[in-house]
Amino acid sequence: MKLLLWLAIAVFVIWVIRSNKSSNKTSAAAGTGRPDRSNKSNRQIEPMLQCAHCGVYVPVSETVTDASGKVFCSDDHRLQHARS
Repeated sequence: MKLLLWLAIAVFVIWVIRSNKSSNKTSAAAGTGRPDRSNKSNRQIEPMLQCAHCGVYVPVSETVTDASGKVFCSDDHRLQHARS
């Protein structure tokens, strides 16, 4: 009988701990109105441009342009495109 009582207490404690964890997660997400993405919150959306040599899309801040205004993903591709 004592074993059954201790088992019931253990199950109750586990249930309380799990319900507290899940309610903390839902209240944190509900407070902001969106999922928690704290590591991405400071990023700005940046336009992407296509490399004239290989066709890969690259963020504007990482592009290299030549004298004619063509956009490249790297200086190597700019030079390779100029040779061909």
